[in-house]
Amino acid sequence: MYPNATIFSTGFALVLLSLAMFSRGRFEKACHWLIFSKSAPFATIGLGGGWFLANVLHLSIADLGEHRVPLFLLFGAIILLSFFKMRDLLAVRGLAILLLVCAGMMLENVYGERILSKNFFVSFIYLMIIFAMVIGSIPYAFVSLSKFLRESDGARFTCAAAAACYGTLLLWISFQIVK
Repeated sequence: MYPNATIFSTGFALVLLSLAMFSRGRFEKACHWLIFSKSAPFATIGLGGGWFLANVLHLSIADLGEHRVPLFLLFGAIILLSFFKMRDLLAVRGLAILLLVCAGMMLENVYGERILSKNFFVSFIYLMIIFAMVIGSIPYAFVSLSKFLRESDGARFTCAAAAACYGTLLLWISFQIVK
């Protein structure tokens, strides 16, 4: 008997995120690193772009797999050129890539599961996709949101409490599913 790994890891990550948000100093450092650091774009774009390119290399024939190499070269060139042409808030765009790739992996893992809590979990994934699309296309929205959360203790605590409650609920749900 072991928990559903996807739901468990998502719940655990949400609980850890809420702990970081409860601590004002840690939250400010994380936001500052993501927005202003010179190394953050290399970390986020490197991880997200590498993970995406690995997914492109493992495409099946039904998913344009016969064009794997040209797609890999095209997207690899786009990732490399983004370091030279789109320097502003590149780490936030990298975070959006990471969120989208993680969301795709989570949706693949719960596809076909016959659990009652699947809709509850999938709704969180869709909210994560919407958030990633907004910050990927309008990265200054992330800057405004992080500034609002840094300045307003009540909003930060509310978001942290919601993440902690949802993460704890996902942890509980993951142990209710027997594989």
